[in-house]
Amino acid sequence: MLAVETKVKVAIGLSLAFVVLNVLDILLTWYALELGAVELGLYMGQVLRLGFWGSVSFKLGISAGIAAVLLDRGHLSLLIFVVGVLCLVCIWNLLMIAGLS
Repeated sequence: MLAVETKVKVAIGLSLAFVVLNVLDILLTWYALELGAVELGLYMGQVLRLGFWGSVSFKLGISAGIAAVLLDRGHLSLLIFVVGVLCLVCIWNLLMIAGLS
């Protein structure tokens, strides 16, 4: 069993990782688009229409807000899950970029 202080530190680290991975996701997406990829996701397509800086700002703001809510509510398991999913998304983006290069 982890001490409360340790859980808080882990949760803060996961929240920061969630935000960083979201920004990495949008940056990798833009890079893949520059190489000729096509965004198939309806939601992400709408975000990309904001332009580069608009979409990066949007992902940063939304992910920071979600991370703050999850951190405030103490959803450590959910933070672990979403960080894991975003890691897979970023790996997928890297594989797509490698295939386009």
